[in-house]
Amino acid sequence: MIQLDELRGHPLFKDLSEALLQWLREQLTEVSIAAGEVLAREGETRSHFYVVLQGEVAATKLSRGQQIPTSRFIAPSYFGAVALLSGTPAPGTLKAVTDGRVALLPERAFRELLVGSETFCRLIFHSSFDRLMNLEATLRNREKLAALGTLAAGLAHELNNPAAALVRTADRAVAALATLKVAHIELRDSSMPVDAMKILEGLGERQGLTNVMSAVDALKQNQAADALSDWMVAQGVGKAWLLAPCLVSAGILQEELDSLAVTLNREQFAAAIHWLASTLELNALMEDIRVGSVRISGIIRAMKSYSHLDQSPQQEVDIHEGIEDTLIIMQHRLKQGVTVHREYDHSLPHLSVYGSELNQVWTNLIDNAIDAMSGKGEIVVRTYREMDEAVVEFTDNGTGIADDVMPHLFEPFFSTKPPGQGTGLGLDISYQTVVNRHRGALLVSSRPGQTTFQVRLPLVSRLG
Repeated sequence: MIQLDELRGHPLFKDLSEALLQWLREQLTEVSIAAGEVLAREGETRSHFYVVLQGEVAATKLSRGQQIPTSRFIAPSYFGAVALLSGTPAPGTLKAVTDGRVALLPERAFRELLVGSETFCRLIFHSSFDRLMNLEATLRNREKLAALGTLAAGLAHELNNPAAALVRTADRAVAALATLKVAHIELRDSSMPVDAMKILEGLGERQGLTNVMSAVDALKQNQAADALSDWMVAQGVGKAWLLAPCLVSAGILQEELDSLAVTLNREQFAAAIHWLASTLELNALMEDIRVGSVRISGIIRAMKSYSHLDQSPQQEVDIHEGIEDTLIIMQHRLKQGVTVHREYDHSLPHLSVYGSELNQVWTNLIDNAIDAMSGKGEIVVRTYREMDEAVVEFTDNGTGIADDVMPHLFEPFFSTKPPGQGTGLGLDISYQTVVNRHRGALLVSSRPGQTTFQVRLPLVSRLG
């Protein structure tokens, strides 16, 4: 049995009366612990309060597949009050760092001691509040870093696709330029008539047809390329099967080449076709490079605007721009099967807000909507004005939110996801940002097949 002097020397019990100390000793069960031993696991229901008599115990919380250190309890210390007071499962896992001893106090005795000792009660509530605040701060930072990492990974993927395409296209452009140089020399040496050259130059300025076409259109284009290839072979053009698709993609068919075939000899016509196909190919490749560069530039612009780099924390912004930037940033998740419908009221005035913080709210709400639909479905983003407020709504067609979950949605650490898949702070952070920072409101309504999160922001700034 634990000695009274050891209990009397513990900071938690130093002010207890002799009678309470004697009673406490009878309630406690001493247990030896070994380094590495797990005392309690996250998500389990605890029925004891722990008093660390000797050694050290570490607390961790599972977040996105990693155990995040949250607290260390070095003797003389204690833990387990938060779960008992709130009636919730353990917020983290507790593991012995060293060999040691702990004493277990049953929940019934713990509650009796809270009532019987004002000093004990005050210490427990004060320490529980501090520990919850520290845990929340730790997990908030972790949540922000994890979200940043997820966005960075998504951006890297989104940038890699056009960047890789640019590299491939640039390599092809170098080869096409070399081919064009050879074709130009052949054309010069063939003594091409001036009139024919003017026709060629006009055809060389043609733009390629759109890359988006139906299966029927693609089939017709292939048939046209085969017919043109056969005709050019009959005119003495070498490798006509390679040149025909490029000509057809620019809308050039046999009818436009007949006059050249009649005017020119076979050598001149072959040189003309090679020069024309090389010119059209190089032009098409340069257009692909331009489109890829514009795509990369757009992603970088959205990223800079999303984070509000080089700007003060508070700005006058068009909230639609922030929403669009967020949708671009989250494209790596949306494109897996989510369709976004926009119903914007562009008459809304600019709002004075904390831009980057509000963009994090959009991110959290869109991310939750995607999860609610298991990555496939529809999201409607709607904005409108109501009285003296701007309203932004995000509606998804997921399974909906259970009635018993609704009252707890905005509570810190509350999550319906399995341990490790969420900190339970995403909606809490959003609520704090909208309500406390912007003096607005964050509301939710849900039924099967339709869940709407509504953000209401004052048109006249009341920033906190």
